[in-house]
Amino acid sequence: AWEGRLPKSRTYAPLPGFLPPAAPARRPPPLSSRLMSVAALNAVAGAFKPLDADAKVKVKTQIEFYFSDSNLPRDKFLRETVEADPDGFVDIALLVSFSRVRTLLVAFGGPQNDETVADVTALLETSETLTVSDDKKRIRRSTELRPRDEVDAEIELRSVYASPFPMTATIDELTTFFAAHTKVLSIRLRRHITSKDFKGSIFVELEDGAGCAELLGKVKELEYEGAALTLMMKKDYLEKKKTERVEKAASNAVAVAAAEEAAAAAAAAAALQREMGGGDDDAAVEAAEATEGAAEEEGANVEAEEAAEEPGSSFTEGLILKFALGDGTEEGVRREDVTGALGDCGVIKFTDFKMGDTTGCIRFEDAEAVKKIIDAHGADSGAALEVGGKPLALSVMEGEEEAAYWKALAARAGGGAGAGGR
Repeated sequence: AWEGRLPKSRTYAPLPGFLPPAAPARRPPPLSSRLMSVAALNAVAGAFKPLDADAKVKVKTQIEFYFSDSNLPRDKFLRETVEADPDGFVDIALLVSFSRVRTLLVAFGGPQNDETVADVTALLETSETLTVSDDKKRIRRSTELRPRDEVDAEIELRSVYASPFPMTATIDELTTFFAAHTKVLSIRLRRHITSKDFKGSIFVELEDGAGCAELLGKVKELEYEGAALTLMMKKDYLEKKKTERVEKAASNAVAVAAAEEAAAAAAAAAALQREMGGGDDDAAVEAAEATEGAAEEEGANVEAEEAAEEPGSSFTEGLILKFALGDGTEEGVRREDVTGALGDCGVIKFTDFKMGDTTGCIRFEDAEAVKKIIDAHGADSGAALEVGGKPLALSVMEGEEEAAYWKALAARAGGGAGAGGR
């Protein structure tokens, strides 16, 4: 019964014909797309037939890929499964239940057939990158996995950006296309942050820098379905996008400055009204907060667009601190009252709160700042902060709520337009 140990969908694939599923949205895909259904697990095994030469290559390469530098650092389920075992072993019975391997084994008795699994085990014993356990039930990497930042840096140096491709293109087709020109380790479809639709561009991971040079040398002759391809090193592409984001942020400087000027003017008007003892203080303060929020939101939109272009995860977890005012809190609490109570706690990027609200959130530049605040003033600290004469309840935004927050932010950054607002 594997119901409590379901593998996540994989984003990469080494060769055509045994590809991981497309990158999932934040919500996990249905059970049937990740692992065998209970009915399938209990099904009668098919008739055993030894793996033929083609199946051996595909099964071995696919399972080696699962444990590779290209996949394992990004495969949360498999990485956690590896880390859960003191020696880094994973059950072979689990691996053959993954959809791509399972499909390859159907014609040879399927993953339910003990002889088929034994045939796979014998095959894996010939691997130079994997080690089979003494009991022939489990496998692990032959070498220890290096730190992810080190692996990512190395992969970036042997990866190429390529576009454009039709939205209907598959990893199968793209791998076949590029494999005709050089050795391909994996292909990654780039997707919009919210809709997960294919952007029409990819990152191709090759064997080494020489492979990149070989592919880039063919840039003038490469076409895909009649369209000339744009090729460049992945690191050059990322640097180019970073420069474009900086230039776009600079172009927004006038709007930000105008919003800040309006905020200052509104604050000055509010101060003058208080000195004269007349006017609507609350209205003036709310006007000031609204213009301050506009300036902050301009920056937030740029951040969201940057997140949408990141090649890895769609957002950085743990940056958002939630807060709730205590019952009986004095009226008129402003965002400055809340941020002021936190003191010098870290760089605040955006505060989502206006006078009259009872809850809000603050987005920080560094997740470590949020952690320190929770440790010092969270529910279990015994040292809650006070705002408006009452304790302030603090928590970290997590899970689906956090994903929805970033999704909405990305949509606003693009003006609410379709696929990820881009």
